[in-house]
Formats: sequence, C-alpha cells, structure tokens
Amino acid sequence: MFNPFEELQLRLIRLEAILVELQSVTIPVAPTDKQLGGIELAMQITGLAQSTIYNLISEGRFPHIKRGRKLYFSKPQLEAWILEGTLQTLYELEEEIQRHLSEEGNSDKPDQANGNPSATQNS
Repeated sequence: MFNPFEELQLRLIRLEAILVELQSVTIPVAPTDKQLGGIELAMQITGLAQSTIYNLISEGRFPHIKRGRKLYFSKPQLEAWILEGTLQTLYELEEEIQRHLSEEGNSDKPDQANGNPSATQNS
C-alpha cells in the first residue's frame, strides 16, 4: 500500500543531500577590476612615468578625464590608446594594398560590375 509519508520522507532526504552538496560547492568570485583611477592606474597600465603621462596630456595625446582639478583615467580607454599604436606587419600591409587596388579596379568599370553589357558596346 502506498504511504505518502514515506514518499515525503524520501524526498526530504534527497533534498537534504542536494542542499549539503550545494553548500560544499564554492563559486569563484572574480576580483573587482578597477575601471577608473588616478595617475597610479595610468602608470600601471601603460608602464609610463608620471612626468611622461603629464607631458602627453599637455600635448593632448593621452586619454584622460578632468573633473575640476583632478585627473582620472579609464582602463578601457588606456588599453585602446595602447592598441592604437599597433603597427601592421608587412604581410598585413601587402594584403591591404592588394585589397585597395582590387577595389579601385572594380570602381573604374562600374557598369560592367553591375552587369550592364551596353556600357561596353560602342554606339
């Protein structure tokens, strides 16, 4: 004969086992990454000296935020600024030149590219 109390007790035992297992699992928490900071953050990310950073700011060549008399620096902006200085390899430059030349070649003959044969016939 079916005993609902036994069924409830079995379910309770299973739930307790699941709860014990969940309590033993630790979820790694990523350290909070500081996105905005002062000159120390800019120095740490770029590896530049404080005076170099201030010189670049005065020349308008360094990303910064100015609120009143304080300077702030954004980590994503600094990383993007560093990546702007990436130079292309010789292979990348050759590919870009070939792509540009092939685009120019197609733009010289726009009617042929559009499939208009009448543009090539002499009237």
